[in-house]
Amino acid sequence: MQNSLNISEVIPYITRHMTISRESAGNSGSRSILWLSGPSGIGKSDMIRQFCRERGYGLKVVYMATMMLEQITGLPLVREKKNGNSIRWSRPEILNFETLEIPPTSNDSPIVLFLDDAHLINRQIQAYLFQLLTYHTIHDHRLPEQTVMLLAGNRSVDRAGFQEILAPVANRIFFVQLLASVDQWIEDFAVPMNIRQDIVTFLKHYPEYFLGTPRESEAWPSPRSWTYASQTLDVSGKELNENILFTVLTGHVGTEAATKFIEYHKLFAKWDPNQILLAGQIPAIDHLNKIEAYALLSACVAYLLSHLRKVNFQMNPELERELCGLIAVVRAMSKYHREIVPLGLKTLLLSEKQTTGEIGIVRRLVEKADVVAQLLEVA
Repeated sequence: MQNSLNISEVIPYITRHMTISRESAGNSGSRSILWLSGPSGIGKSDMIRQFCRERGYGLKVVYMATMMLEQITGLPLVREKKNGNSIRWSRPEILNFETLEIPPTSNDSPIVLFLDDAHLINRQIQAYLFQLLTYHTIHDHRLPEQTVMLLAGNRSVDRAGFQEILAPVANRIFFVQLLASVDQWIEDFAVPMNIRQDIVTFLKHYPEYFLGTPRESEAWPSPRSWTYASQTLDVSGKELNENILFTVLTGHVGTEAATKFIEYHKLFAKWDPNQILLAGQIPAIDHLNKIEAYALLSACVAYLLSHLRKVNFQMNPELERELCGLIAVVRAMSKYHREIVPLGLKTLLLSEKQTTGEIGIVRRLVEKADVVAQLLEVA
């Protein structure tokens, strides 16, 4: 049976956890605390942020492993009494909800206390984590009832400084194992965040380079490092050349993934979409191998998509000409490489659907080009 979930599949478990936690508010120790466990860089933290924004929840992110002990325990305060002095504790920083990363949309909305990088928490701090998980308190200070705790961390095999979780703490946690899915990342993150099309289409065709083995003190590929690479390349703009490309990619995802990407990028960049789509200069598709045809189609889609995004997918005469050109490319492509057409058009479909809620442009393209209908099955 499946023991790992991708990030989209774990959302229902987070939702149920939120519901259970709110229904049992005030009953200390009456439910487990959800821990999202998985490789570094697959988007656990970003997923929690997106989850809270979409639902109007508040969010406080805490890195217990990097906090001073006093921020977790508070400070002792001596109070004078008639029968002698007593000690109370100041409210610890971890329970300070005056400043949130994401404010809730209403007073009734829950607030997520997100303990990130929980795998780094040492044994001394785990004693306070035990108290927080079990009794929802630190000394005399209690979590507000509308607060729901979530944890995230890496695994012992991820070379991320993993600290063994004490048995009593682990016994109060609901561990959910996450895996990296390139299809889910493209749909839920890369397309909405406008990650470069050459990177998206490369990873779609070569998913083995999406997430590599974690390495210490050197670059390795992950969803996070590909995202950073995309942002860095975008800043380079027109100055981008093969040397810059190799330096940026090697520094983010390592030599092996960078070398393979540049091999693909040469195929992607050699086409002139303007001439192909607007001047009708379609290359001889029958002379192209599968990866060359995929790179050609991806370059044309990226060109059209960049213009569609600028006008929020509102068609105009210039875009109609580009779309007609793409229809001609797809029609020619379907004669010799029909199986790659859905793959090449996927990002166009996802982008249109996420922007407008419709797939009218892609539907027109597919129908007029008389190509495979399975592309529309993902809509």
